Amino acid sequence: MDKLVHYLLDVIRSSYQDLEYLVPCGSFLGLFDERPIKRTRTDGSAARAFEFDDSESTCNSIGRLTLDAIDTGKMPAVDILRVVVDAVRNIHDASAVLDIGFRSLFEIYQKRLAYHCANRYTTGAVGGTFGEEYLILTKLFELHRPRTWVAAVRLVSMVTKSAIGIMYGGTTPGEAPSLSTGTHAASLSEISGLNFLPEAVCRETIRVVWRLLLDSAATERQPASVLGSARRTRWQIRFDATLELFDCFVGRSGQCLGRPLVSYYTVSRELDPGAAVAESGLLTDEMQAIVDLCFARKRRLGRILLPPDGSWPLISHASRAHTVKHVYDQPAYALVRDSLTFEETERGPSANKYVADLLYQRAPTDEIFAAIRNHRITKKKAMAAVANDSYVPNRMPGNVAVEESVDAEKHEVAQLLLEAMAQRIEQTVRYIQRQCDFETLLNEQRLNDNSDASMIVPRNIQYWEHMNEIADQLYYFVLFDAIPYKAVHERLYSLVFPKDSDIQPGGSLRRRDNSYIWLLLQLFHIEKVASGPIRADLAGDEDMLDQLMQMYNEQQIVSKDAFYVRDLALQAAMSHQHGKINDNQGVKFRHPRMAVAMPFAAVVFRLQQEFGHWFREERPELLAGDTVCRAMKTAAVSQFRQYAVPNALYTFLVPPREAIGQLPSGPLTTYQQGGRISTLLLDNINVGGKHRLLQLVYKMMLAHEMGPQFQVDGRPPAARDGITCVSPHVVDTVYRLLYNAPYSNELMMKEVLEKLRRCDEAMVRGGVARLSAPTLRWLYTVYQLMNCRLLRFFKYYAHASHLVHHLRHSLVHVTHRQLYGSLECFALCLVNLQHDVGFLQALLDPGYHGVSLEPVRPAARPVRYSKPSVAWFACAMLARNAAVVIARIVAMRGLGDAPGLVLEDCLASLAPQSLSWAPAVLRFLPRPVRAYYARTTANSESVVAPADVRRLIEARPEHRALIDASAPPGSEMALVALYADARHRPLFLLALWELLLENPRPVLPVVRRVLLGFPPSQMSACTAALVDYIAASIDTTDLSIVGPLLDSLMFTFRIVQHEHVVFSLVRGAHDLRGDKARLGLVRHVLLESVEFVARLGEWQRLDFQGRYWADDGQWRKQEEYLARFPEYFEYEAQLVAEGVTVDPPPALPLPIYYETAMVRLLPVLEYALGRLIEAEDRSLLCDVLDRLGILYRLHQVPLTTLMNTLFVFFDAPALHNPTVMRSLALSLLDMTQQSFTPEFTRFVTTGDDQWSVDAGYVCRMLARISRAIARHLGRPEKDALPESHYREIPNPILLVLTECVVELLTWWCLHQAPASEARLLARPESEAEFRAEEAARTRRAVAWPVARLWLDIAMDPASHPLSSGAPCIHSTGLLANVLPDELMAFPFVQHLSEIVLEEPVLKTISHSKRYFSFVEFALPATYAQRTNSPLFAATAVFNSYEQNRARQMVNRPNTYLTLLHSILHYGGIGTFDTLAKVIRGLVASGQLCSDIQLLYLCATVGPILYRLKDHEPLYVQILGDLVSAMAQVCPHIEALDINTSTDAVEQVMDFFCFVKDQFDPGRSAWRSIAPHISALPSLLRYQLQSIVDQ
Repeated sequence: MDKLVHYLLDVIRSSYQDLEYLVPCGSFLGLFDERPIKRTRTDGSAARAFEFDDSESTCNSIGRLTLDAIDTGKMPAVDILRVVVDAVRNIHDASAVLDIGFRSLFEIYQKRLAYHCANRYTTGAVGGTFGEEYLILTKLFELHRPRTWVAAVRLVSMVTKSAIGIMYGGTTPGEAPSLSTGTHAASLSEISGLNFLPEAVCRETIRVVWRLLLDSAATERQPASVLGSARRTRWQIRFDATLELFDCFVGRSGQCLGRPLVSYYTVSRELDPGAAVAESGLLTDEMQAIVDLCFARKRRLGRILLPPDGSWPLISHASRAHTVKHVYDQPAYALVRDSLTFEETERGPSANKYVADLLYQRAPTDEIFAAIRNHRITKKKAMAAVANDSYVPNRMPGNVAVEESVDAEKHEVAQLLLEAMAQRIEQTVRYIQRQCDFETLLNEQRLNDNSDASMIVPRNIQYWEHMNEIADQLYYFVLFDAIPYKAVHERLYSLVFPKDSDIQPGGSLRRRDNSYIWLLLQLFHIEKVASGPIRADLAGDEDMLDQLMQMYNEQQIVSKDAFYVRDLALQAAMSHQHGKINDNQGVKFRHPRMAVAMPFAAVVFRLQQEFGHWFREERPELLAGDTVCRAMKTAAVSQFRQYAVPNALYTFLVPPREAIGQLPSGPLTTYQQGGRISTLLLDNINVGGKHRLLQLVYKMMLAHEMGPQFQVDGRPPAARDGITCVSPHVVDTVYRLLYNAPYSNELMMKEVLEKLRRCDEAMVRGGVARLSAPTLRWLYTVYQLMNCRLLRFFKYYAHASHLVHHLRHSLVHVTHRQLYGSLECFALCLVNLQHDVGFLQALLDPGYHGVSLEPVRPAARPVRYSKPSVAWFACAMLARNAAVVIARIVAMRGLGDAPGLVLEDCLASLAPQSLSWAPAVLRFLPRPVRAYYARTTANSESVVAPADVRRLIEARPEHRALIDASAPPGSEMALVALYADARHRPLFLLALWELLLENPRPVLPVVRRVLLGFPPSQMSACTAALVDYIAASIDTTDLSIVGPLLDSLMFTFRIVQHEHVVFSLVRGAHDLRGDKARLGLVRHVLLESVEFVARLGEWQRLDFQGRYWADDGQWRKQEEYLARFPEYFEYEAQLVAEGVTVDPPPALPLPIYYETAMVRLLPVLEYALGRLIEAEDRSLLCDVLDRLGILYRLHQVPLTTLMNTLFVFFDAPALHNPTVMRSLALSLLDMTQQSFTPEFTRFVTTGDDQWSVDAGYVCRMLARISRAIARHLGRPEKDALPESHYREIPNPILLVLTECVVELLTWWCLHQAPASEARLLARPESEAEFRAEEAARTRRAVAWPVARLWLDIAMDPASHPLSSGAPCIHSTGLLANVLPDELMAFPFVQHLSEIVLEEPVLKTISHSKRYFSFVEFALPATYAQRTNSPLFAATAVFNSYEQNRARQMVNRPNTYLTLLHSILHYGGIGTFDTLAKVIRGLVASGQLCSDIQLLYLCATVGPILYRLKDHEPLYVQILGDLVSAMAQVCPHIEALDINTSTDAVEQVMDFFCFVKDQFDPGRSAWRSIAPHISALPSLLRYQLQSIVDQ
């Protein structure tokens, strides 16, 4: 090595010292005209230390010394070659020695090639890879030495050609087998041994050469060359040499013809410097032409990688999690997205659209901020990818990171929110303007008359709920600094007077609207706004005040549809800030427009005066708000003064005078009596008033550890003697405020949940004993509030899936039976609400630590799945209910959005023991759940025999104490000790039952003392054992005896709970099909029990309303019901009725507000509904629904429950009957609260099922969904619907989807009715029978006429004007994934076969074209020919869908491609699997015949590559099938040869290159695809092999 270094130093020194004695030479590289010859000195100077003999000997010396140094192995070959290359780089550019250096390098690399070829299968060979050695040559490229640079390019070209010759079967030592013989492609391991120049090496070389060429273009473009013709510049010589090298890489140069190292896609990507450089004018004409070609090629690729229309709306709680991270924001796709036109990219999703969608859908704030955060993360990744792929001249390597400050991020979030809010505000205001008459004027005197009769309220007052909703959202964002007030003010002002417009202040009355001022007025009540920007403005130049004046519309207040609350907003703002205005007397001179508003200032004064007078007189009329006029007067006053109205309302709710009332729980549950505020008033007071009122209620009534607090005479808040509980009207006020102002009041709900979690953790440390009496009352109050009034709120709450963590320990450790009963009911309902895979993730998320109290939720932590060491539920009822819910989630949502989640761990963590399920239940479970229980389920749960129970009684005579008061002393304690053992507890009720058959009058004190030792969480399991025992003995015991005795246990003695008995009968462990004993017991306990029938009759008499928020008599009805049927929780009911002393005394009574036995029965009834459908007893099912349907008025989410039931059991033969379906709909639905089609309404109300779905029906339904996802504000389709915030589903899109799904599944069930009778006779029990039934269901779904009709309309929207445009397509894609996949999604995906094989435009062959040569392109004639090439024949197929509509170029393949990607976007892995099967079927059919068909198949896969990558087997299968399809198509294309391809084939090749570049499935995947590649024509095989062989 030392000899080599010294020798190289002498060579370099000579090149500088002896310039005048050396003849320029360049014969090797063709740069000069003379051969190098030996020269000696003539000046008589001293002899030289070093002389050249000749070029050959010098080259040989360098080569020999280099190879000797490598052979010693003391240094890596790469380092030695780096020394040689550095030496050559340092040789003087004008020296003849330069030629010798390059000749030496060429010969060295020739020998290194021979070495690597000979040792390609040898492990531990000396040196690194040839690719590493090859990259060292790029160090020769130096911008300031053009001669060296050109020589280096040509040297690299020569080395590249030598490597290609060896790789593809040259004549050098170590000759490789020829690819043309077919032996090479059969084994990727053979190929890898010869892949001397991997793609990464070639790409790096291309990138370095091209970017150095670009940098030199500006400085060296003009000077004439000294190396050749004066007409050619030095830069042109560089350019020509570079094009030669590129032709070598793509296999278009001489001996490299048809032998590519890299793909055209790779070269195109590396040659595109990015938009910034391409549009800056830095490129020369020659380079610009090539960049334009690369850009056009990338654009063609982008049109098959991105969907024809990607304007998919984000649907809160309907879209799967992956839809937030859509294809347009993926870093890989960002590299091609910038090549598309603005119109094409505008049709894609964006953060602005997503935020606007979520705000319109009333999504929770945490979900909105999560969507923004996801957008920012993906955006940063995409920007980094584009930055790395783009070139900035003279940029330092790696300097591409974009540093953003916290302030910059906050500003971006604020802008997103502000723009979305501004869009929504403007749309709503314009909508209200269209609905109202502001042209017809009223007498001004009528407004000034302040009587109720003349109170101005518009006809369309229901539209104002939209403004209340917007105000709540805006208030929240400003309150918690998500948007600054000043930005809101400026943005609303710009809606009236746009920036850079010709509209002058006062010049556009139509654009002005008092609604804008009203919205800003809501923000005045935020203290930091009033004391900050507002105070500063009023103390300064009053610009904001002047802008308020300019926005004021004086015509609205005197128009036909004038509205006090809105049109007095300016006057209210002046009143609110009266004390801060400088010189109140002179303000009208500073702001002349105030003159038009001043005449109505007297109204403000009179309203305040009247309100104050009524408040002082303690007249509740205005505070109660029992009429619209009075409610609106109070709402108007709430805007004039800070906190005046909420403080007055709180005083009305909790008056200072002592008036103590008693709750039904007994004398220990007392409350301060007060007034009841109407829903209308709470809905319309200003947002700040709602926020303030809820703060007061929470702080004084619900937040303190010492119970309700009262403040009297200015003293600090304190508890009041004799008052332990909160007024029921206060509790009502809480849920109403949460519903009508969910954004601004969300923080209070988070605080409540966090306190629940802390109480839950305290249970572990000491149970209920650690909690004080006020805390227990608080817990019971909150559980009732959430269970009976806030379930709708929690269903669409961002943290709903994790709320089970807040109950986990309480469900095990709570011993207070009244509290446990409420907790158990709430847990059932809370689990039933779950609808997303997030619930499964929560079950395996031990790291959950509560709800963040930050207003803007921090970034979500990564979930690390872990199976809990302790089961979630000790209660068997809760565990089974959770298992059924998990099965529903898997069926409806799939598990594709939860990678890494193990379903078996979720199911195993539910209960301490494995749950057993009957075949009737397994039949309707999804396959993964069914497979788990098939492995773990025992045959059936064992039932204790009566003989064993009798032997127990005989062996332990102390059991006689249960029915004999004269039993020996000590029997009671012996029983308590016996059943303290958990193993014996299930036998107690069985023994008691046997004894009651002998004597139906138990000794209740003894029974009670034993049962009080049972944990409440085990009572459902004990009851199940009793029910099984009774059912098994029905054959020997008459039901007429069993029934009354069971009734006495449930209702007289209250030993077992009615809901536990119902659950035990239908829990799913026993097959109810044909089980007369169990079905008879079900009929008895639900329909024939005298006590239960009496309770149900009383419930019907009291007529509890479904619209409980508007029912003024709800609390009175509750008191009446509990007075007749009081609640008991510790087995003391009969003892109290008989006046016997209860020992031990009952636990602390807790306040009952909403809960009754009927409420606790409801979630069990929901569970029983599924089991009764599985039982296939239509008569019993209809009777239960018809008799107990009234209880569903109490249900918080009946519409969702109906949809879930129909989804899970849509193929159950029991439902395929008009009578059953009508009973089901009538029981669960309140038709006055829903907006169904007239056809469905007629069926439900009259039973008319003689009707079929036609095109008109489908069009109307499709148009309804389309209007919803387009954020259309239209007139309600039905009058007297509830307010949007009180409806079961506040999200308007989700509501429409749910109603449509219910209707369509109903029609499906009715369509299956003719074949249902035969299916009732077949009772599948094995897995093989289940799968056969699934296959039959799929065949019936394909034949469903509704789906086919829907597809025809979506594919031909022009024939149905109501359903045209992209919203129609995306409505179909969305609906298809909300329905069961078999009904629409799968058949619509399978329609791909019909499109591909039957559409004429896809069966044509695209234009032929020559393979691109860079050298040929540089010729003027070739360039002109290529710029005039014909358009792609199938351009319209891959165009933007909306562009095609605008240009009258709509075609079925393009429409279907748009629909398919909408389905795939909203769908799960099941749709991918169906797509893979369709592609495989098309390949297997052998009917593919054109390259456009092949390209179309690639376009179906392109936009979902980023999701397929996570499902490798499916991904590899699809890629292999696409290559097979290519092999099948190629024989039909005559133009394919070594020089010619087609437009479509070229794009297909680019598609595969993109797959390899961005979504590489890995070497093992390509190895499995290799056999498919070998079936291609030779040149395509070479190209694909160069892609995969890296």
